[in-house]
Amino acid sequence: MKTATALSRLLPVIFALTPLTASASPAARFIPDAQGRELDPGGFVAITEDRKGTIHYTPDDYRRMVRMGANFQVIRLSLGRLGGWPGNKPDPTYFAQVDNMVRMGREAGLKTVFKLVVYGISPFGPEQWDALWQNTGGSQDALLEAWKKIWIRYKDEPSVFGYDLLNEPQRGLDPDEHRCVREDLMPTLRRLADALKDFSPNKWAFYQPLFRDKGQGVGPFTPMTEPLGRDRVIYAPHMYTTDLKTIKETLDRYEREAGLSKAPMLLAEWGPSVALTVDSNPVKQAMYTRAYQATASELDRRGIGGIKAWFCGSRSPLENKKSKTKYTWAIFSDTSPVGQVERKYLVDPLAHPRPLVVAGRLDDYGFDFATRTLRISLSPDATLGATDLFVSADRFYPEGFRIEIGPGLIMALKPSDGKLHVVSAAQESDTRQADLVRWDADNLHLTIEKWVQPQPHLEIRIVPLSKQ
Repeated sequence: MKTATALSRLLPVIFALTPLTASASPAARFIPDAQGRELDPGGFVAITEDRKGTIHYTPDDYRRMVRMGANFQVIRLSLGRLGGWPGNKPDPTYFAQVDNMVRMGREAGLKTVFKLVVYGISPFGPEQWDALWQNTGGSQDALLEAWKKIWIRYKDEPSVFGYDLLNEPQRGLDPDEHRCVREDLMPTLRRLADALKDFSPNKWAFYQPLFRDKGQGVGPFTPMTEPLGRDRVIYAPHMYTTDLKTIKETLDRYEREAGLSKAPMLLAEWGPSVALTVDSNPVKQAMYTRAYQATASELDRRGIGGIKAWFCGSRSPLENKKSKTKYTWAIFSDTSPVGQVERKYLVDPLAHPRPLVVAGRLDDYGFDFATRTLRISLSPDATLGATDLFVSADRFYPEGFRIEIGPGLIMALKPSDGKLHVVSAAQESDTRQADLVRWDADNLHLTIEKWVQPQPHLEIRIVPLSKQ
């Protein structure tokens, strides 16, 4: 996040709803994994440092991410510490730190996306952005060389899923932001995406729209009005608002923009920052919870994954110089670097039950927060392997839950023994299917190892055990 503009995100944000061409295709639903299954990415931005220094993670921190429903981590890479800007040299200890985060993520079952940020290089304002766009002094070449170090390092690492090419890019000295998109941003993104393909054709390139400086028009992101023109790309905009109407309008717009490039979409950061005073204000906490639930429900309905900033504690909040209000994007309220004390009014909506990866086509799904009902509609494919669902039993089903798979199989998990039991199996295929359903109480994953039921279309429901 850019500190100078961060406070504005405390308030509902009105995004520019510039109409796109009527022929724009809808965004691709879901993202395939290496097996051809449909992924529903979710997780957290894992920052490598804050203003007080390095943040060191442990395997237990990654276990906590998984138990909050994460199947992705997004690591923020510092351009300066990669040696990707004139006057900056690569920091070997930084590469070792990032290696460790990738390893712990992999061991926890997470995929990793890297996001390149310019924070830490000072100054980095319009003059520096202009130098990047124009390659003044070889600055764009230096950025590309920094990326190449990462691409080479992880080209054979299967848990590294892709690279977010440039975080919240901004206008340079040209006052015309639309011209900046057309003549500066898009050519740069294409150059980076092409270079990535030369090194790792199977990795995904993530790209973001232009981020507006404070006071530059309405809303913080300039609409995309032309296709990127590359394959294996994912549109990865950000959204920071608690306004329910704006949430829907913004996602409508983003889907149209992704459709221009026939790209899947990932909401690569979402959720506005929180003033520290909200932690002691139940009314404002309820407002945030409603907004987070609404955003999660909209993402589920549209088949869009979402990444929350940040998985860390609140030891380094930002401050509004006028009001002296301190605020943060951290999901933990204590001041330890990684954090331990959840802001439950934010985390509980983030950790709602959902599919993680589906062997087949995920047609529709959604979680009803009021009834605690997860409903999934899918077309199974037995050739693709396992299907994984995240079922946050600790938060939403402390009394146990019941799962219905198709018309004939009902199973239940009872808190007394923590095991799945068959309640009813109408046909022999239902009995065989029940034998292939596993519950991982540590990771809170419900795994269907293979589809054996003959139906071309299945409905799955998970409800509280007490619900009839």
